[in-house]
Amino acid sequence: MNIGIDIDGVLTNLEDYIETVGKKYMIENNLGFDDTMNTNTIYGFLSKEDSHQFWDMHWEKYATTIKPRKNASKVIKKLKNNENKIIIITARTYDSQIVKHGVKRQKNMEELIIKWLDKNSIKYDKIVFSNLNKLKDCLDNKIDIMIEDSVSNIEQLKDYMKIICFDAKYNRSYTNSQIYRANSWDNIYNIINKV
Repeated sequence: MNIGIDIDGVLTNLEDYIETVGKKYMIENNLGFDDTMNTNTIYGFLSKEDSHQFWDMHWEKYATTIKPRKNASKVIKKLKNNENKIIIITARTYDSQIVKHGVKRQKNMEELIIKWLDKNSIKYDKIVFSNLNKLKDCLDNKIDIMIEDSVSNIEQLKDYMKIICFDAKYNRSYTNSQIYRANSWDNIYNIINKV
């Protein structure tokens, strides 16, 4: 089986990063933070300009220091050992803040991603630096099941392959009988074995 895996929000806990580092950023920049804010409200509260400034300051640190989710490496190794093909499909290099700074920043981010995967012992057969529309890349790579956290990506892909949605506050209100929902990598392994 060809298994597609997103990075941000799936291999990493993007939500936790935004809630900790984002809160600190809001306090330091007097952006009206209060203790009740979570990922949704931080994103909703920050203006587009503030959000862009935040990621301009934090992309490289995030890309090099964030830890993978618990058991991600172990589960992916088991999936590979079960003769599944692992294809990382990420649109991180097409984020508007990366693109704004040109091809050099995109290539740098691609290198950082590859080093991060290696450093964290995340094994894969192929990596695809996708644009913001992942459907073509998933179809070109004959993905049977995609592990994704973005609702817009899930909506785009759900009619063409099985989807495991990695649970987060920002996607929790999304429901669809066509998708599986997981809250850990062990949970993902169990779902894939049932499928």
